[in-house]
Amino acid sequence: MKFSFNKKEIVDVLSKIQGVTGRKTNLTITSDILIKAMGSNITITANDLETVFLGTYEAQVENEGILSINSKKIFEIIREYPENKILINEIENRWVEIGEGDSIYHIVSSDYENFPETPVIENIDFIEINSKDLKKMVDVSSIINYSGEEKRTYVIGSLIEKIYNGDDEKLRIVSTDSRRLNCFDVRFNGKLLLPDESVIIPKKGLSELSKFIDTSKDTIKIGIKENHFIFQNENESIMIKLLEGEYPEYKPVINYESMIPIEMDRTMFSTLMKRASILTSDDYKSVIMNFKDNELVVTITNPDIGESKERMMVSYCGEEIKSAFNPRYFMDALSIFEEDVVVINVKDNKSPCIIKGLDDDKLICVIMAMHIS
Repeated sequence: MKFSFNKKEIVDVLSKIQGVTGRKTNLTITSDILIKAMGSNITITANDLETVFLGTYEAQVENEGILSINSKKIFEIIREYPENKILINEIENRWVEIGEGDSIYHIVSSDYENFPETPVIENIDFIEINSKDLKKMVDVSSIINYSGEEKRTYVIGSLIEKIYNGDDEKLRIVSTDSRRLNCFDVRFNGKLLLPDESVIIPKKGLSELSKFIDTSKDTIKIGIKENHFIFQNENESIMIKLLEGEYPEYKPVINYESMIPIEMDRTMFSTLMKRASILTSDDYKSVIMNFKDNELVVTITNPDIGESKERMMVSYCGEEIKSAFNPRYFMDALSIFEEDVVVINVKDNKSPCIIKGLDDDKLICVIMAMHIS
């Protein structure tokens, strides 16, 4: 095969898919990309057995063909190549020549027949969702991450479901690590068909999807079929294999009806949590939040580092509440709100804290209380 292409059109794509090809799997060839040159286009495929990316781009094809080549190396070569037009020529014994003239690379490719098979999913009933809402859904999910040793399905994945409020139908994403929980609802257009079992999407795949969401566009198509979540725009698509398992009942956790609402300046409260987190450590992760008449007192005592105490005026009236929380969870949660004022809902010393917007509850963040030592 032999083809050439415009560097500016391809280098950004190769950069974005490094997260897919960089993921360790049982097959070493998943660190490759598959390139098909046909007609006047090339199709680039990345597949880590969980997330599949396909993109079609214009190229000048002299000889059609297929090759599988290391994703990281070809990205680095193209990124640093001095010319905008780049020629790729497969010569013999799977050797690939990249470039021409004064700058030429020769690297060996893999047997493309060993590349993982791309799922063929047809007749997908896509829905349309606002691009900014989809980006927000992914951000809400991804901000609650997990360690590499984590195995619980409901932690490594996020729940997707339809919810109904009268005649109003929305799409909801729920993400948790058992110490905090985020819930976000968005409207959509079209008919979304979901299987009977829980639809749990890997957070890793959603994180990769985020790189391809163009928020300058009005809407983006997504669908769910044959155990895959499918994202599609004009010339690119991403398929994420769903996880198997049950998602725990979460709705009682986000119920704030019996709690005491406190309006808070989001920026002021976030910077307070940031200052309090300075003295936290792996062994001492919590601060004490003491709500009493018209004030919040935040204290931390870390015997390995020191202690701090800070007072903030708030509109709270009721019995004194003293709870321990991880301040970094508040910082993460507050960063995904856009309003200047949020509502902090509290109940007692052991109950979680629920954060929502002042005028709506499309975004709800729950932070579990910690044991006060």
